[in-house]
Amino acid sequence: MTVTVFGTGTLHAVAVDEWPARPDPVPDLVVNTREFGFVAEMTASLETFSAVRGLTLSVPASFGADPDLAESAQLVVSELMGNVMRASPENERVPLIVEVYATSTGIEVIVHDAVPERPHRRDVALDSTEAVSGRGLALIDMLTDGWTVEPSPLGKKIRCHLSSAE
Repeated sequence: MTVTVFGTGTLHAVAVDEWPARPDPVPDLVVNTREFGFVAEMTASLETFSAVRGLTLSVPASFGADPDLAESAQLVVSELMGNVMRASPENERVPLIVEVYATSTGIEVIVHDAVPERPHRRDVALDSTEAVSGRGLALIDMLTDGWTVEPSPLGKKIRCHLSSAE
C-alpha cells in the first residue's frame, strides 16, 4: 500500500510483520516503531551506536526512501552521535534519543542529547590531510537541506532533513 502525504510525495506503508528486522537485544537500547520510522532511546555505547546506524539504513528504505539517501542519513546520525560523545565528560553515561523517519520528500533525522552547548563549527577543510576531527558540521551541511537546534526534554535536539533528488 502507498500513501500520498500532503500531495507532495508517496510513502510506502509497511505492515507490522513486514517492518525491518529489529536488531538483536542490546543493553541500554529501546527501539519503538513509529509511523514511517523509529525512535531509539539509549545510553551511548559502541553496541547501541551500531544498532541505530543499522536501523537508520534499513528503516527509511523499507518505506520507499532512496537507499543512497538512507546511507547519507546513516552518516548524519553517526556524526551527530559521535559529536555528543566528544562533547560529554569521559566515563559518564550519555543518554541519547534518535528519531529517523521517511517523509514524502526524503528522510528526517532528529538527535536529542543532554549536552547543553550548541554544536560549533571548526575551520577545517573537508580535504585536510592533517586534521583528525572538525569536519562534522561541514558534512552535515553538505548532506542535508539544513539543520536546526531546538529545546528538547533531554536538553536539545538537532533536526535535519535530507531531500530526495527528484
